[in-house]
Formats: sequence, C-alpha cells, structure tokens
Amino acid sequence: MDLQSLFEESIVEFQELNPGYDDHASDVWLVKTDKQEVVVRTSRMIEEPSDDFWWGCKSLFGIDPRNVFGLEQVNNELYDISSIPIPRILKKGTISSRQFVVVERLNGAVVQSFKNQPPSLLQDLGEGLAKIHQYQVNYVGSPSGDFKIPLKSFNKHLIETMTNLVYKFYKDQDEIRIKLPKMIKLAGEIPIPQFASFVLVDMDPTQFLSNNKELTGLVDTEAYVMAPRELDFVGLEYILDKNSIKDFIIGYERIMEIPDLKSSRIPYRYLYRLLSVQGSVDIDVWLNHDELF
Repeated sequence: MDLQSLFEESIVEFQELNPGYDDHASDVWLVKTDKQEVVVRTSRMIEEPSDDFWWGCKSLFGIDPRNVFGLEQVNNELYDISSIPIPRILKKGTISSRQFVVVERLNGAVVQSFKNQPPSLLQDLGEGLAKIHQYQVNYVGSPSGDFKIPLKSFNKHLIETMTNLVYKFYKDQDEIRIKLPKMIKLAGEIPIPQFASFVLVDMDPTQFLSNNKELTGLVDTEAYVMAPRELDFVGLEYILDKNSIKDFIIGYERIMEIPDLKSSRIPYRYLYRLLSVQGSVDIDVWLNHDELF
C-alpha cells in the first residue's frame, strides 16, 4: 500500500501491524517519516457490511466501519473524558476512494489478557471506563448522532435487530434460533435505559496497550457506539475472571456505581453471541458463562 500521499515529508519506513487474530476489520500500519512516527488506519471493508458483527452494528447502532473519518469525532471526545490515553487523529485522507486516518502513536504493548494483571492496571481499566460512562446522551445510535433511536424505543429496536440477525445469519442453527422467542420476551422486560454512553461493542484486551503496570492506550475505537453501559459490562464478563474483577470494580466505583445486570444480562448476552463478539461459541456455554457483576 502506497501511503505517501498522506504525508508531506518522505516516508522512511512502514510496517503492517497485525492484531494477532483473523478477520480483523482494519488495516493498520506504523509509519516513520523524517519528522514523526505515527499510525495509519483504514477499513478493509469495501462493500456494504455483510458479516454478522458489522451488519448487526450498522442495523442496531448505525455505524459503518468504512466511515473511517468518523474516528476523529470518537477519538477526540474520548480523549477529553477518558483517563486511559486515547490517540488523537492527526490527519485524514483518501486513497483510491478509501478513507485513511493518521493517528498519534501511543507507547505500550498490546494487552493479550486482563487475567493475572497487576491490580493497578485493572483499576485503571475500571476507572477509565467509568469516566467514559459519565458521558451521557439521551439516544442509542452512532457517536456522530446521524443515527438515533430514542431510549424508550431501544428495546423494540433491539428485538427487531436480534430477529433479523437470527434469520439472516442463524436460521439453520436450531440451537440459536429456538431461543429467539424467549429472548424477545426478556428483551421486552428490560427497563427503559436512563441514559446511553460510549460503549465498545467488541470489548477485548487487544484494544488496549499497557506498560505492564498501567494502561497506556485504548487504540481500537472503531466499534464505539452510544448505548446502555450495561452492554460494556456484559462484554467484560467474558474477558475478566473472579480474580481480576475485584480490582476492576475498585477502580470503577471510584467514579460510578456498577449497574444492575439482572434483567439485561441474558438478552444482551444473546445479542453479543449473534454478533460473534468473541467468536462462534456454543450458545449454551455462552449464555451460562460466569456472572461476575
């Protein structure tokens, strides 16, 4: 990929940054020029989103990974509110109709797991997410506000999206499809959210950087949406464990109280399985995962 048109000065060196798993949605490069060392990001997706995750995210929240320029608003707002460092967008550009952003490079190594991490790092995570959740809006949808669902209509919209996901991607998987009526009932019983906030739908350790003592960056922000914060906690239950959760809660409760997941946990877990947030896990194993909050 020729990235030179994004820079006034000559590129001295560049290397592709691989997140370490297949089917990632972005191409990311570390680029060195005579004056700076930065990261360049673009979407790998050219056509309309057609996989379960991105199709579902676009249907439910109105985000499209091809809109890479939208990261400027997301990162700038998160930069202002998060105690976890967020990379600033330095420049935008287009190459062959694809959107590219030049992003500040943050120091640190990719976090592979939140398990067996020092208490300081886990408390960083908790406090950082709580500060992000303090940013509150009165709709569910895209961070830009181009797509908005009123809070009172979200459960109905959730039910419609889950139904469409099942019949578009899982109609031949009986073990998932037969659970839909129960999930529709449970989703209809979730209390109307009081507010929505920034939620990272694909919450995973690999979105973060650390120096082994503290978090030094939250660098993968393309799946941020405005949604009930309970969704973040449902995602966290799959990447934390009974030991790491203790320090996370200490950090989070410095800023906010932990939400009650009793009514939303199972239907939100079902949604996240339909989105393959952590891959194609057996549905019964997924729904019966440990409850940590």
